[in-house]
Amino acid sequence: MTTKKQRIALLVSLALLGGGMLGFGFGADRDYTYQYEGEVAETPETVPPLYSELSESSQDAVDRALDGEVLQFEDSKTLPGLVERDGTYHAFAFETNIDYADPTTIVPMVTLVLGLVGVIATVRWEVTSRYVTY
Repeated sequence: MTTKKQRIALLVSLALLGGGMLGFGFGADRDYTYQYEGEVAETPETVPPLYSELSESSQDAVDRALDGEVLQFEDSKTLPGLVERDGTYHAFAFETNIDYADPTTIVPMVTLVLGLVGVIATVRWEVTSRYVTY
C-alpha cells in the first residue's frame, strides 16, 4: 500500500518529467546549417529555381556555400535545396541541430533527468517499503 507521501512524490516526479519533455520539445534551441553537397548528374524530377531568380540574400548564401563555407543560422531560413546555375544543378543540405549548450536547452534537460530520477526513486521507495521490514 502506498503512502500519501509516496503518491505526492510520484506525482511531482511525473510532473517534472512531463514538463521537461514539453520544455525540451518546444523550447530547445535549434541551430541551422546550410552547405554545398555537390553537383547533380541527372536532371531532377522537379524544376529547381534558377540562380538568377533567387533573392539577393539567397544568392549570397548559395555563393558562400559553393565556395565551401558551412553557413550557420540561429533561425530557420527558406534556402533552396537544389539550384540551377549556368546549366548545372547544385545540391545543398539544410540541416537542423539542437544546441545543447544553450540555457533554453539545458534547463528542460535537467528537469527531465530530475523527473526520471524522482520516478525511479519513488518506485524504489514504494517497493522497498512493501517488501522490506525493519
